[in-house]
Amino acid sequence: MALALPTIGLLFWLYSQWQDTRLVTMQGQIAEAQQSASEASSKVSKVSDRLHIVETKQTQNAASSQKFQSATLTRLDRVQDSIVGLSNAVAALTATLQGVVEERKARPPFG
Repeated sequence: MALALPTIGLLFWLYSQWQDTRLVTMQGQIAEAQQSASEASSKVSKVSDRLHIVETKQTQNAASSQKFQSATLTRLDRVQDSIVGLSNAVAALTATLQGVVEERKARPPFG
């Protein structure tokens, strides 16, 4: 019995030391978690800014691409109109040459 009280005191002291060690370990883990969370928050902010920049560029590039496509289609329409005009001119020239050839065939030779 005489040793029961000191034994209980020793056990309580060992238990409190073990709890203190666990508490210090948990505090270290909490500090690491807070630091990781802070770094993640900072990185999220940077990623958000970059995403905003990328979305803005994408929108600008889409508008630029649409404008380029529209201008290209307009130019192609003009080229097509020019080809039709040239085709008509060639057809008219061919008809004129055929008329001249027919006219020369219809004339009697000079000689």
